[in-house]
This record gives sequence, C-alpha cells and structure tokens, in this order.
Amino acid sequence: MHFGTDGFGIEMKQNEMPTHNKLKNFSMDNKLKADISKIIDEVVSSRLSNQQATLMFNLEDLDAENRLKKMLNVENYSIALYDFSQFLRNFLKYENGQKVRFKSFDEYKEIVPDYDTMEYVREKFYECLENNRVNLDD
Repeated sequence: MHFGTDGFGIEMKQNEMPTHNKLKNFSMDNKLKADISKIIDEVVSSRLSNQQATLMFNLEDLDAENRLKKMLNVENYSIALYDFSQFLRNFLKYENGQKVRFKSFDEYKEIVPDYDTMEYVREKFYECLENNRVNLDD
C-alpha cells in the first residue's frame, strides 16, 4: 500500500523509515532548498503546537554534513547578526567621531569612522538581511 512520499520524493510505506539506499544519492539542490524554506515558513507561521517538521541528511555526504552543522549553529549566527546590528546602532547613536580600536592581522589599529560610512554599512547590512529573509526580531 502506498502512503505518499517522505517530502523529499522518496516513496514511503506506512511506518517505514528511510534507508541508507534511499538517501544514498540524495543531494540538496535549489528546489529542495525552496521546499525546506517553504516547510519552515509554514511551520513558523502556524500557531499549532502539534505540528512537526523533520529534515533528513545523508551524513556520508560531506556537503550535507556541513549544511547540517550550519543549521545546528543557526542560533549562534542569529546572535552574531544581532550583536553586529547593535554595534551599528550604538555607533550611529552615541559614538560618532569616536576612535575605534581593532586588531588587523598582527597589529592593532585605531580609526575614526565617519557617520556616513557607518550609515552606509548599516543600510547594506539590513538590505542583506532582508534579501535573505532574515528578521532579527523573530
């Protein structure tokens, strides 16, 4: 008896788990990325607590393993993006004209970034987030 697919185009029967052979040639293409994005959007937009989404990776594929590691570190990426947004906000609000010290390779440098440059960086930062559908408030 056929019960549909597992969401990745692999035919599944009732109570059947995907096997190594079924995932052996599985690779993540643009269609799959779009499908995963759609699943995530649907789950996030739904307020029903009993819905679940499962993503499966063939860990014998180094690229798939790297994508899984990135997904597992998404909270760290989110925190880093938020911290950078706060750095830009604080600079533009409080530190215009102040020296900034940073390490460049093996030496420390001090610069005085101008307001227009930092405003441009902030604009490009948020444009990049928007283009990639990243919302730091979620």
